[in-house]
Amino acid sequence: MAETPTPTDIQSTLEDAMLSGISSLDLSRFGISKSELTPSVSLVMSALLERVQDLGREHRHTKERLSELESLVDVDCLVPIPNRRAFMRRLNWAISMHDRYGHPSSLLFIDLNNLKQVNDGYGHAAGDAAIKHVAELLVKHFRDSDFIARLGGDEFGVILYYADEEEAQQKGHFLARTIMQEPLVWGGVTLSLSVAAGAHGVRRGETAEAALAAADMAMYMDKKRMKELFSEVGTAS
Repeated sequence: MAETPTPTDIQSTLEDAMLSGISSLDLSRFGISKSELTPSVSLVMSALLERVQDLGREHRHTKERLSELESLVDVDCLVPIPNRRAFMRRLNWAISMHDRYGHPSSLLFIDLNNLKQVNDGYGHAAGDAAIKHVAELLVKHFRDSDFIARLGGDEFGVILYYADEEEAQQKGHFLARTIMQEPLVWGGVTLSLSVAAGAHGVRRGETAEAALAAADMAMYMDKKRMKELFSEVGTAS
């Protein structure tokens, strides 16, 4: 007694027939003998083949569209870099690699200082330009292997693979100096920008949220240090 064909068997047979035509079908796999291949049966099988081809095209289109949508969901709405959602997923992956293989990774939490003053003094378009300017400098001065994202508002994050906390801290200091040396020119006006940066090396077993919070706290301490320094300079002058 012939075995009942499975859906996989049928799909495989129909895919083969799409390439070579209805006459090449192994009809026995469908329980049909060649003598039973009447014109009406042949017509039905041909229609079935066309439908399989249509479904294949629809499937490929759906996969391509889903891939496009996933990419859009992971990109920031203002600057062409990943957003917080994508950053947290990558950070989870970096922590997993550290837990499993001991690969070091670290992250920087970067905050653009005084964005409100830029918005109030020159308009929100200037504030957006300042965010874009910082994003461009981040992309320019970090490695291709580093993962740069806008976390929201005036905050950015960078994951540095195969770099410890000290290396990330040094990179943060370099970035702060670079941004001060490369001001934004907006409407003929030169706007000096500055950032505060906090570094954190990922720890075994910690969550992505805990790692980001630690880098955020380090950034806050850097911002506090900068304010104290500027206050001392102002008092001395």
